[in-house]
Amino acid sequence: MCPECGRAYEVRGGKLGPLKAYVAAPTTHLALISPVRYLPVWRFAAQVQVREKLSRSGAPAASVWDQVVKAAQPRVPHVYVPAFAFGRQVVQQLGAGLVERQPRLQLREGVPPGQLECVEYSAPQEEEEDGPGFGTTAPVLLSRRDAETVAHYVYLAVESRGTTDMRGIDYQMDLGPGELVFLPAVYDKRYVRDSGWRLLLEEFDGLVA
Repeated sequence: MCPECGRAYEVRGGKLGPLKAYVAAPTTHLALISPVRYLPVWRFAAQVQVREKLSRSGAPAASVWDQVVKAAQPRVPHVYVPAFAFGRQVVQQLGAGLVERQPRLQLREGVPPGQLECVEYSAPQEEEEDGPGFGTTAPVLLSRRDAETVAHYVYLAVESRGTTDMRGIDYQMDLGPGELVFLPAVYDKRYVRDSGWRLLLEEFDGLVA
């Protein structure tokens, strides 16, 4: 994102071109307890064909993707790849959680509010010693092309969470054009399951006590 004009760009064919970005509105029914931040994720429409899935125990291993398709109906299922972090735990937990729940996003085209002032990292505030280290909007660290590769890792994380004794899987995943979406969230170290992030989407309300 450009800190001068507030627009998103990406490199295509060795040139810098405009990129459409979208902001998701909060749909949570829970009270907000922290400043709202916006986390960039790449969202890909996806089709997955599982040819074979094996478990260590030898028991039949069901395809978790079938459950994802049901959660998305009547819409096309999506794979979500966090673009603001490289850490395995964040990518796996947040990415897999979004894929499993297939949230119904209320999107508007543009960039998050406050983006011009908060696009770069800044020192964490005192009350968030282990906080995210940025202001309102997290910077985009993962390109669309890289996200297409990481999408496979996110998908495998979903299958692994559904079959804890998975030994191997033979699959084919076809991704549609990716789009950059900023999701509203609050940071709180108590939300360990999603690496300290609580997404402000109603599909995640049940994860908060």
